[in-house]
Amino acid sequence: MGHVDHGKTSLLDHIRETRVASGESGGITQHIGAYHVDTDKGMVTFLDTPGHAAFTAMRARGAQATDIVILVVAADDGVMPQTEEAVQHAKAAGVPIVVAINKMDKEAADPDRVKTELSSREVVPEDWGGDVQFIPVSAKTGLGIDNLLDAVLLEAEVLELTAVPEAPAKGVVVEARLDKGRGSVATVLVQNGTLQQGDIVLAGQQFGRVRAMLDENGHPVKTAGPAIPVEILGLDGTPDSGEDFTVVPSEKKAREVAMFRQGKYRDVKLARQQAAKLDSMFASMGKEQAKVLNVVLKTDVRGSLEALTASLIDLGTDEVKVNVVSGGVGGIAESDVNLAVASSAVIFGFNVRADGPAKQLIEKEGIDLRYYSVIYDIINDVKQALSGMLSPELREQIVGVAEVRDVFRSPKLGLIAGCMVTEGTVHRSKPIRVLRDNVVIFEGELESLRRFKDAVQEVRNGMECGIGVKSYNDVKVGDQIEVFDTIEVQRSL
Repeated sequence: MGHVDHGKTSLLDHIRETRVASGESGGITQHIGAYHVDTDKGMVTFLDTPGHAAFTAMRARGAQATDIVILVVAADDGVMPQTEEAVQHAKAAGVPIVVAINKMDKEAADPDRVKTELSSREVVPEDWGGDVQFIPVSAKTGLGIDNLLDAVLLEAEVLELTAVPEAPAKGVVVEARLDKGRGSVATVLVQNGTLQQGDIVLAGQQFGRVRAMLDENGHPVKTAGPAIPVEILGLDGTPDSGEDFTVVPSEKKAREVAMFRQGKYRDVKLARQQAAKLDSMFASMGKEQAKVLNVVLKTDVRGSLEALTASLIDLGTDEVKVNVVSGGVGGIAESDVNLAVASSAVIFGFNVRADGPAKQLIEKEGIDLRYYSVIYDIINDVKQALSGMLSPELREQIVGVAEVRDVFRSPKLGLIAGCMVTEGTVHRSKPIRVLRDNVVIFEGELESLRRFKDAVQEVRNGMECGIGVKSYNDVKVGDQIEVFDTIEVQRSL
């Protein structure tokens, strides 16, 4: 775990000696990758969690599925927001930390700064009297990688991590997605026992017989023992990331439990919706209605969907809100477009595309459809859209100031102030204020604006004019007449 761009994936790559990092969109590990590596002293399975702020939930689950957290901190960058968050997740899950101080090959590398910053967050190095191993590494040159693996295996020995291979498999769902050709595909991490092809698996509210198993390189396998990550095909839906999975003796049993869980989930969801409806009804009474940006969100995997939904909802304020009308895994279908039409929503596709019929309907209905492959881009676009929905701020702009040099009465026009324009332009049609000693004593409009005998619409800086103020007869020499304009300024979040 660690902050975005601190080199988590590159470090793993060096350990696996493969090259995933170069193809990663926007420097974010978009899905939890799971890999296992055989070392001289045993096998280590790595879960690569994303570093971006949107993935808080995913990282929290990553911490729960693991025995040891490797906290990657860049030596030239120090502790960052997601570094702190990773520490909190690890502590909340009660998982020990090994710190990898990465990017030691850079000139600006300062490992002591990292130690100091982490110590202030109660992650104290062993050589400073704490219990956390700090290992300087470089994913680029390979420095310290062996020491890091040794540190992890040492920590594992202390924890006495064991599992029973000869038992029905149990474990955790790392990720799940809907694949067009293969149906529901779930990445699972076996934590105990051995998972075999043909086993009946119950995962959250989903169940099914394991039709096929693939290892992390996409090769078919028949069995998966403890600490092995595999993709399984055959579930009847996509379970939530972080759900436990177990092998059950019969399909009947699996169906019963799944149906029971679905019923419970539906009850909870309905109760939440009812509460939300009432809450929102009370909230909208008694104050101006907040403006809402409706969104239909489709993503490639479940983790991205949860992360994006949470991030988008967080962008809202009291005045403007994001409402995710519908979120789902898989391509954009006609039903999504119909929903967008009904709720005047925009459609966001994250690493997914619309099918033919959906595209035709989108063109016909003129729906706003946007494709993304990087989380940052969605969030920035939505921020801008929300800023556009904020009601504009009304700001005053002073366009002209005239100083009263003389006051005289005209039988036809009443009190006239003989003025010199000292700033900008005085306009006949714009609102004015009369100021005495820089204090506003009257606000209103002009009755007349003259230059010599002629009525004019405006008088520029440095010129004299006669000003008649409507409904006000107390203008004195030395007063200032300020002409202003009200303009709308677009606000931003």
